[in-house]
Amino acid sequence: MRNKSIALSALLVITALSGCIGGHDDEEYEFHGLEFDPASPAPDFTLIDQNGDDVSMSDFEDKVVVLGFIFTNCPDVCQALSANLHHINTEMAEEEDLVVLSMTVDPGRDTPEHLWGWTNVRGYDWPHLTSYNHSELADVWGLYHVVPDTSHINSDHSDHDHHDDHSDHEEHDDHSDMSHQVAILYPDNSTALLDGSHDMLPEENATGWNLTETTMSMNDVALNYSVHEQYGHSVTGINGVDSPSDWSWWWSLHIWNATSMAWEESQVGIDEVMIMQDTDHVAWAASNANLSLLPTPGEHTDEHDSHDEHEEDEMYDVGHGTVIYIIDKDGNKRLVFTGLEYDLQDLMDDLEQLLHHDTGVEAHDEHSGHDHH
Repeated sequence: MRNKSIALSALLVITALSGCIGGHDDEEYEFHGLEFDPASPAPDFTLIDQNGDDVSMSDFEDKVVVLGFIFTNCPDVCQALSANLHHINTEMAEEEDLVVLSMTVDPGRDTPEHLWGWTNVRGYDWPHLTSYNHSELADVWGLYHVVPDTSHINSDHSDHDHHDDHSDHEEHDDHSDMSHQVAILYPDNSTALLDGSHDMLPEENATGWNLTETTMSMNDVALNYSVHEQYGHSVTGINGVDSPSDWSWWWSLHIWNATSMAWEESQVGIDEVMIMQDTDHVAWAASNANLSLLPTPGEHTDEHDSHDEHEEDEMYDVGHGTVIYIIDKDGNKRLVFTGLEYDLQDLMDDLEQLLHHDTGVEAHDEHSGHDHH
């Protein structure tokens, strides 16, 4: 009898253990979307939706956020993307911790008023984000490594553009090929040369400040600045290197002279520097550094290409292509889906995993630290 009891006890233990190690819940889930490795905090922003209400990424703490980039004049891929987001928003409507967002890459057309009518006709009741300040919106695109395909967005797909003459299109096309650079010279004489894009700047009256702020954002370089009532913007820190309060050194502005092929200290503030030609570049140099070490525009070395340091720094064209970010409950960029080749059910399965079974990951703050050589 005693032997039978021991055997029965052993059987119960084995059965219990087999249930623990063989269950489906303990199988490691493989995401279908491209995972960010390492994960990094999703940059915060505040924009306005189709109702004119402020919407910030930080509003959605402890929620999973689906963020898609669209423009309403799009005749093809953006329509399909919006339909996918609508399907997710409808099929997963009972998920209280799921948020769907769309952000325009065409703020000139996609005003809050236009978005209100466009979304109501289609029954799209999630926030569609835009801004009257196009530079502000461009900053957000840069933070999420999105580059609007302006040649596709501005092509004449609808009667929205019938009032534009050909000269306007030709002028914009000329600008679409323009690129600019921002050079940095740190107090320890290390340098960086960052690529910018004219497409990310305001279409009219783009300034050196627009170029500085947008290019820093595109390249994940932290920027601190102050705004003076008379003198405008002034840089106070780059990548955690802040100018001291005793003014023993400061960040000085330099402008590239394409005629002499040399950097010259600017005689005006950054807000008065106009960016109009592809030879327009700016530099920020610590005043106590060796100015002869400022890198020449066009030169690149691997040590200064911070753009290649993280997998998530890939740039995504939006216009003829699409991109969807998935932000987890910890506020980290976890997944990205590009194009329309993915299975929508796979995306929804990934959302289900993040909503109910995800244990989180250790995030890498891509904006922290002094990330130069």
